[in-house]
Amino acid sequence: MTTAEEAGDSPELRAALAASEARLRRVQRIGLVGGFEIELDSGLNHRSGEYMALHGASAAPVVERHQDWVARLHPEDRESAERVFLQAISLESGVTEYAQEYRVVTPTGDVRWISARAEIERAPDGRAVRVVGAHVDVTRQKEIEAALATSRAELQNQLAQLDLASVMVRDMQGRITFWSQGCERLLGWTAAEAVGRIAWELLATIFPKPFDDIQRILLRDGEWSGDLISRHRDRRALVLATRKVLHRAPDGEPLAVMETFDDVTALRETQAELQALNHSLEQRVAEEVARREAMQARTAHADRMQALGQLAGGMAHDMRNILQMVKSASALIGDVVDEPDQVMALLDALNVAVERGDAVASRLLAFARRSDLSAAAIDAAELLDDLRIVLERTLGRAYACDVAVEPGLPRLMADRRQLEAALVNLAVNARDAMPEGGVVRLSAALDEAPEGGDLKPGRYVRLEVTDNGTGMDEATLARVLEPFFTTKPAEQGTGLGLPMAKGFAEQSGGGLALRSAPGLGTTVMLWLPVA
Repeated sequence: MTTAEEAGDSPELRAALAASEARLRRVQRIGLVGGFEIELDSGLNHRSGEYMALHGASAAPVVERHQDWVARLHPEDRESAERVFLQAISLESGVTEYAQEYRVVTPTGDVRWISARAEIERAPDGRAVRVVGAHVDVTRQKEIEAALATSRAELQNQLAQLDLASVMVRDMQGRITFWSQGCERLLGWTAAEAVGRIAWELLATIFPKPFDDIQRILLRDGEWSGDLISRHRDRRALVLATRKVLHRAPDGEPLAVMETFDDVTALRETQAELQALNHSLEQRVAEEVARREAMQARTAHADRMQALGQLAGGMAHDMRNILQMVKSASALIGDVVDEPDQVMALLDALNVAVERGDAVASRLLAFARRSDLSAAAIDAAELLDDLRIVLERTLGRAYACDVAVEPGLPRLMADRRQLEAALVNLAVNARDAMPEGGVVRLSAALDEAPEGGDLKPGRYVRLEVTDNGTGMDEATLARVLEPFFTTKPAEQGTGLGLPMAKGFAEQSGGGLALRSAPGLGTTVMLWLPVA
């Protein structure tokens, strides 16, 4: 090609050639094309500015050596690219065209793909003397090819998975248009046999609800899931967990339905067996519960009859003593009719007997929680001091009674008569636990019941009756509040004292508890609400 310098002194020719060269460079730059010419005898490599720009260098023509080109080659391509070039220009090859693609590394570290094409000029003896050609930057093309290859591989993988899965595609009339290998394995029909057939006719499908209802849901929501019963090619019934997905055209018109199947026949059979087993188990449990409840009812009835017998015995014991007093007083009145003072004394004795009978009835009613309590504000210090005086006279000479009351204690709310009877009963129990004598201690203090306890949250006065007697073991302590349970001989106790005291405390809005251990004595605690 003639250059502007070779055009002589003609201004017009030089200008035309310069303009032509400028246009050529512009086209090469736009097309990412760079020219080169290699003089094989001298080893000089002429590179255009566009060529050098493609290699990441300054866009100016250069003359370089073969090794400069080799140095720019990508390390992974260097050996093979040089070998292809040297083979092309060898005498043995005799070719006049050269083409290959390889990568170069720019000074900034960028990697570019180059497509090299050239003509090889040879001497009459076949020796290569010159190579003239062009480099084209095909990096973007390679990136697109790589992306396409990746997409193609992903698509192939998806298609392979789709074919492995049990997938069927049908049109809106039910005609099968795609039948995967998974469907062939699951249902026995080949694609050639299935495609073109109406799906529910081929599979003799039984739907869980009318087919039109399923279609309406599919058109409304775009999908539907549920169990279908379909027939295998060998007529076996299969339960298929099915998902239907609707595909629409760009204008929204329904085109096709893709359906996936999963064989859950064994799973559903196992679930049905488990459900039947659970139902049978529930029936057996219900029968066993009913049997045990009936046994408990019979036991409870027997316990009630035994309790009634014990109650009758205790009542008979107390009432016999009272009636004996009435009988004796009545007989004596007949003998002293003419002695008013004696008659009045006997009438007083009769009143005492009646009061004792009334007290027995009141305690029984309190135990049954049927008595009416006359609650009033009570000063615990005054109450315990009065009881101390009475107990010191009644407990016996071998026993002492101490009282300890917390200073500033507020009044408590309870029926005074019932409270006195309960405390006297507890003091007598304390005395009986110390056959060799001892100290009965009465105390009162303020307590605060927290949330989540046995008592309703609030303030209480805690009354305690303590002895330093024999105490109780865990087995006895666990039963001591049971009605009619007693460790005393039958003629000395009915087993109702502690249960009646507990019933009175709870009816008064409080509670009762015991603390005891063998050899460490016993403390009975009553909580009664603050007035």
